[in-house]
Amino acid sequence: MSSLEHVLAAAKSIATSGKVPSLALIKAKLGNSVPMPILIQGLQQYKSMSQDLINQLPDMQVTQEKAKPKDEQAEIAELKKELMQLKAAYKEMNERLTFLEENHKAEK
Repeated sequence: MSSLEHVLAAAKSIATSGKVPSLALIKAKLGNSVPMPILIQGLQQYKSMSQDLINQLPDMQVTQEKAKPKDEQAEIAELKKELMQLKAAYKEMNERLTFLEENHKAEK
């Protein structure tokens, strides 16, 4: 399967999942294995195809799905980072609230 065929199959797979194929989605699905000019050419070709021709495209090969765990790992790492930031912000706000409550009680 050529790089262009991989792009077309990825676009079909994305469309089948209910999303509109885009460069970003195709690149995420295929990883960095396909050069940008091929991605652009493939997406343009896909958009100009009739539904009958799209139905004739091969389904995405399982080997191309290997990029998904890396994307999931990156997403998990990003979520962990965000969680740590939220915990730190919560701790700061809780400390400030405690400080303000103690000062308010001392003023009375």
